[in-house]
Amino acid sequence: MIRRQVFMHIRAGSVLFGTLSLIGLLGCAAPERTATNFCRQMALEMPGIAEQPATPEMIKSTVKHYKNLQKVAPLQVETDWDALTLLLEKASKIDASDPISVQEVVDLSYASEKSAAAVSTWVLATCGVDISTGLSVLQEPTTDVATTDVATTDVAITLP
Repeated sequence: MIRRQVFMHIRAGSVLFGTLSLIGLLGCAAPERTATNFCRQMALEMPGIAEQPATPEMIKSTVKHYKNLQKVAPLQVETDWDALTLLLEKASKIDASDPISVQEVVDLSYASEKSAAAVSTWVLATCGVDISTGLSVLQEPTTDVATTDVATTDVAITLP
């Protein structure tokens, strides 16, 4: 009888330990929301973001790229990135023949203007990428010394 009670406690403890371990592992599976991780993901997604979508398939692809970045957006930019992703999702589902649908996207576009500016500034400062063009804008330090073709002469100035 005692052995059975001990066995039941051990079994309950094992189930609890297993459950807590699983929760811990699932927590670790979430992508890190750091600036470094975001910039790495940005480098992977940028070709699809910088390209102007011209077909419904390209629009869906652009939304997918934004959603991939949304998963790793750090807290500094998360809310603004969410606003842009929502705008793209709404725009991808717009019914151009429905004035209400069009107006919703127009309103959302105006409402997310500050978010777009904040994201653009943050991505440029943090990742060194202009998201509107996809171009890296970080300047590489140069070791060249500036030279000139103009001859220089020593000039002595004496003050009275």
